[in-house]
Amino acid sequence: MRSNTLMVLLLALAGVLALAMAPWVAAQDSRYVKLVHVDTGKVLSVTDDSDEAGAQTVLVADGDGKARQWQLVKDGDFYKLVNRKSGKVLDVFEASPDEGAAIIQWDDKPDDNDNQRWAWQGDGKERRLQSKSSGLVLDADGDGKILQRKSSEQAKGQLWRVMEVKE
Repeated sequence: MRSNTLMVLLLALAGVLALAMAPWVAAQDSRYVKLVHVDTGKVLSVTDDSDEAGAQTVLVADGDGKARQWQLVKDGDFYKLVNRKSGKVLDVFEASPDEGAAIIQWDDKPDDNDNQRWAWQGDGKERRLQSKSSGLVLDADGDGKILQRKSSEQAKGQLWRVMEVKE
């Protein structure tokens, strides 16, 4: 009887974990997503919906623009985030290791691309995106420009939620 109870508890725990991870798994398998900034409700986009290399990433009001949509492409233990409009990837400007460095879009590099690779940090539906090259996370300044900073549990401005794009 005791082993049956333990088995039921383990199955229940597995079910709860599967439900908690469902949005992330769906987002990884979906074609495009929006990255919602938890603190403001705005979404990650590119300045003036630009498709130019080097364009700054920013927070904007949610809308239908393709510059607001990203594809999460698995690359080993990391992801590259590809902008739907431009086809360019999320990039730490000049591979800077410094806090406050701008986050831009740039052509996907076949080599030396750690500044274009990202990992989810944390558990649950709201997480931080951490740069493979610097170890810093995405954040927004007071003007809505995206930059990288040290991870802080108290900083709600570093939390992102993935929202699947319905087509």
